[in-house]
Amino acid sequence: MADLSLPVRASTQAGVQHAEHFLSRLDRLPRSEVDLALELYRDPELLRAVLDTATLPERVERVAISLDDPVQGPFLVVTRSGHFVTCLGRGMRAGDLPIVTRGELDAISRKVARLRERMDLAKQLGGERGHARLLRRLLVASDSVSREDFLTVAAWEPLLGPVFLDLYLAMGRELSLQGPMLRTRRSRRAQDEEVLHAYWNLLHAAGHMALLGAITADREQYVSLTDQHKGARAAFSYPLTGTGVVTFILKGAWAAARLGKLMLPDYKRALAEDVSFFELLDTLFALLAIGTRAKNTRAEIVKALHAAPSTARTPQAKRIREVMGREVQLCCEVTAQLLEVPAEEIEAVVRRIGERYFDPGAERPDDDPIHEELVRTLPLMSLTDGITDGKKLLVSLHLIAATARGAPEQFYLPGELAEALHQPWTPATTWLVLDPLLKAEQAGRKPGAHAASIGRQDPCPCGSGRKFKRCCGK
Repeated sequence: MADLSLPVRASTQAGVQHAEHFLSRLDRLPRSEVDLALELYRDPELLRAVLDTATLPERVERVAISLDDPVQGPFLVVTRSGHFVTCLGRGMRAGDLPIVTRGELDAISRKVARLRERMDLAKQLGGERGHARLLRRLLVASDSVSREDFLTVAAWEPLLGPVFLDLYLAMGRELSLQGPMLRTRRSRRAQDEEVLHAYWNLLHAAGHMALLGAITADREQYVSLTDQHKGARAAFSYPLTGTGVVTFILKGAWAAARLGKLMLPDYKRALAEDVSFFELLDTLFALLAIGTRAKNTRAEIVKALHAAPSTARTPQAKRIREVMGREVQLCCEVTAQLLEVPAEEIEAVVRRIGERYFDPGAERPDDDPIHEELVRTLPLMSLTDGITDGKKLLVSLHLIAATARGAPEQFYLPGELAEALHQPWTPATTWLVLDPLLKAEQAGRKPGAHAASIGRQDPCPCGSGRKFKRCCGK
C-alpha cells in the first residue's frame, strides 16, 4: 500500500476535502500509475506547469489528466486552480471534462525537468546573487562576457527566452538609428565619449540577446512579436549585419538560422525585393546560415540563389541589378557554392584564418589546447570590417558557414582567456567598428560594391593558396 501520509497543500476546507477524497481513490489505479499520481500530488509546481501549458478551454473549472489512454483512462481529476479532486480508474469515463493526454503530460514534465536542471546549474555557476551581476554585465560591460558567463545566463533561457528576444528586437531598432547618426556626426568632443561607449555596449548586448533569444527557436514568440510587421521578419539579422563587423554579422546569421524555416519564406522573398545591396548581403548571410543548419532546405535555397540575379520585384531591386549586376551574380553564386562545400573543408578555412593571428615562426607545443581554442574562436570575435570588399565578404561567408550549426557559446572565450585578452574601452574602439562603413559612404559606394574586386587569377582570400578561379570562385 502506498504511503499516503502526505502534507495537505490546500489551504481551504474545500481543498482539504478534495485532497482526502483524492487519496482515498488511489486504490482505483494500478501500482505504476499510483506512483505517477503521487508524483504529481507531491509536486505542485509541475502540476501548475501542466495546467498552464496544456491547451485548455477558457473558464473550465476541472480538468482530467490521462495517465494512459485518452478515452479509457485512468484519469486524475483536478481543479483549474490545482486542487486534486478524484481518481477515475480504467474504463471510467471523464465525461465532458477537457483532457490533458499522457503525451502532453510527459512532454511538459520533460520540459520542467530540463528547466530545473538549468536553474540548478545557473545557481551553481552564478551563486545566489550572481544572476543580477551577470545580467548587468551583458548590458553595461557587454564586451567582457566569457563563455561561462554566457552559459550561466543561457541556463535561464527557458524562463527569459521571450524577454531576450524582445530585448534584441528593441536593441536592433536602436542600433539602426544610432549607427548612421554616429557615422555622420564624427565629433571628438569629450562629452560624446559617453554616447560612443553606450553604443559600444549596445552593439555587444544586442549580439548576446540575439543568441539568447534564438537558442530554443521560439517561433511562436517571434511570430507574435512581429505579427504586425510581417515584412520585418526578413530583417531579423539586419541590425547586426548593419554594423558591417564580422562578429556581429556572425551572431545575426546564427540567430536567423536558429529560427530556421520560419524565416525562410521571408528571406527568399527579400532576395527579389531588397532595396539596397547591403540588404541583399544580409539576406544572403541569413540564407547561407539557414541552409547550412537545415540540410533539407538547401535545394530550395540554392534554387532561389540561382534565380536571384535575374529576378526583381521592386524598382529598387531592379536598379541594384542594373548597376551592380556582376556583384549580385557573384555573391549569389559563392553563397550557393558554399552550401555544397563539406563541413571539414569549411573548418579548414576557419583554421587558416585563425592561424593568421599568430606568428608563423613562433614555436608552440604540439596539441596546445589554448592555441587550438584561440585559433577557432578569435576569428568569430573579430571586430574587423566584414563586407566592404570582396575578400572581406568572402571571409565572412566562410565563417557563417562554419558557425551556423554550432552552439552559441562558440562565440565566446573561456573565462581566463577572455580576461587576459580583454582590452579596456576607448573612443577609438567604437570608431574602429564605425569607420569601415563611414569610409564606404564617403567614397560614394555601397558596402560590398567591390565584391568583384577579386581577380580570377588572384590568390583566394580563404587562404588555401590556390587561385580564386580554382577555389571559391569555381
